[in-house]
Amino acid sequence: MNRLSSSYIIFIILLTGCSIVTRNAASNNFKKAIHDNMKRISIEKDFSLVLSMDIIHINEQVRKAYVDEYAKLYLLSKNDKEKMLEQQKEQSKEWEAFYLIVYTAPNIESSLDSNDSIWKLYLESDNQIESPESVNEINSQRDLIKGFFPWISSWDTVYLVRFKKQRNEYKTGIKFIITGILGKGETEF
Repeated sequence: MNRLSSSYIIFIILLTGCSIVTRNAASNNFKKAIHDNMKRISIEKDFSLVLSMDIIHINEQVRKAYVDEYAKLYLLSKNDKEKMLEQQKEQSKEWEAFYLIVYTAPNIESSLDSNDSIWKLYLESDNQIESPESVNEINSQRDLIKGFFPWISSWDTVYLVRFKKQRNEYKTGIKFIITGILGKGETEF
């Protein structure tokens, strides 16, 4: 047997013990839910980007698609999936929630979760303006979040923002607002 043949045999033997693991692509249902409920705000000053923010409204459509995707990836039983969906429904009754994926220019303050932030967040609905109940940077689950939203880069900061839900239906929709000394941006859902 020549040297080339023995190299192939060793290579094949080594490969038989290997397996390739890939992440399943996100389902079309999940992608559609995110696409339908994501907006972008960009704030510029003197022709330079100050802040770019992707805002995902975590409404019932997103919550259901998230549970379906999570259950598929983590092989949840039907019972566990139903429990998770019920938890999401309960949270949806209490909160208007948003994921914020925020990029700021290198010399600009990016923290949204401190009391002395240069940025303030508001939700306007039916001529009422509300401040968030909580703004939390997501660090501990960053890999999980990045798995669901792969476009998040290491330069982005991810937040979960929750506003106390005042009513189940809004007459005029809801407007998400970020404002501060460097500018203002808003978008409607």
